[in-house]
Amino acid sequence: MDARTKDLQDSVFLTKVARARRTPMDEKILDGPRLFDQSCEIMRGGIRSENPEFTPEQVDQELRRRLAIARKIDDASLYRDAGVVDE
Repeated sequence: MDARTKDLQDSVFLTKVARARRTPMDEKILDGPRLFDQSCEIMRGGIRSENPEFTPEQVDQELRRRLAIARKIDDASLYRDAGVVDE
């Protein structure tokens, strides 16, 4: 990677950091549900693409099924947050 590309990447990163720091806390808190809703819409689109014969109810049922699977995988994860370990 050349120096100009690295400088551009650094500039973009710093711009994003500055914007995030300026974002009010209530907006930051609302970002979680917004991102989840956006992800669900993307997943619905994928389900409709894979199963064009599905009704909207079937699409929502499949979405809930996939979310339940993801939750089970997350709950069964071997890696858990142990918090901060004092050195």
